[in-house]
Amino acid sequence: MMKIFKLSLWLLIITSLVSCNEITEVSKQASTGGFNEILVVTNNVMQWDGEVGDSIRNNFKREMKLLPVPEQEFKLANINEASISKKIFKKHHNIFIVNIDPEIKEAFVESKKDLWAEPQIVIKINAPNLHEFLVSFEEAKENSFDLFVENERRRIMNSYGSKFKNLKLSKDMKNYFHIDMNIPKGYSLTKLDSSKMWMRKETAANSMNILIYTQAYKTTADFDHKNILLRRNNLTRTYIPGPTTGSYQVISDEYIEPISQELSFNDMFAVEMRGLWRVENDFMGGPFISYTFVDEKRGKLITIDGFMYAPKQKKAPLMRELEGMLWSLKLVD
Repeated sequence: MMKIFKLSLWLLIITSLVSCNEITEVSKQASTGGFNEILVVTNNVMQWDGEVGDSIRNNFKREMKLLPVPEQEFKLANINEASISKKIFKKHHNIFIVNIDPEIKEAFVESKKDLWAEPQIVIKINAPNLHEFLVSFEEAKENSFDLFVENERRRIMNSYGSKFKNLKLSKDMKNYFHIDMNIPKGYSLTKLDSSKMWMRKETAANSMNILIYTQAYKTTADFDHKNILLRRNNLTRTYIPGPTTGSYQVISDEYIEPISQELSFNDMFAVEMRGLWRVENDFMGGPFISYTFVDEKRGKLITIDGFMYAPKQKKAPLMRELEGMLWSLKLVD
């Protein structure tokens, strides 16, 4: 919870530092750019090839947690400061701007949501010299990373929340669990009863899946990561069969342990769980991510879980897609 407080404080500070002379708002348009992509604007190519670029790459190109094969969180594209005036670049959904200028008296950070397009995050670090930039970037890098991740989720939530939303699945979720999520057309219902729901989309290239399962909330021990993993294994062992007789899905923790994190999930306390799954008595496997929280009004413990199988595809963009759908959750009456 301390990380969430620090992020909110940081946002308050950088919002107050935004200068109308530095960033000027114009009319909004739909943002562009690829999945998990950040446009980095530097004063010149020497910055990109030197310490400035190295620091930026080390932060934003870190490995996404718990994928079967290492993949980077973000792809980076570099342009110089003169190019950002072009409309095609201003429309990018994630923009990070480096501004090193000896006329700047003191380093400061600016951040703006939906500045030139929507959805969009623009982050700018202003500094009088290289040293001051590196110091400011070190202080701001984690929160900058989180803002770009949040914006990626927002793009997905917005994309699947309009005419592409699966209204049939939305109705089932509301009727059975008093929740709603932006699940797109193409997903179909595989399992549904009063305590669980399994939705999936099958293509020639991949299998994308979302689980919802509930039980009465008893104690805070329900949030213990071991209990969360136990509930998942019990569910998938019974209801998620593999392709061969006697095969079923289980958590793959023999070599890489799942990781958990407490966070604020749409203003609710939740435990995020990331890990790998495999199929017992077969050779399938892949990553999963889940969020466990309480519907306090109904006394229900709810877990929403996304997992995928894509043996010949990059997993990071698909995992971000699942995250976006899960984060679109709302409790409804």
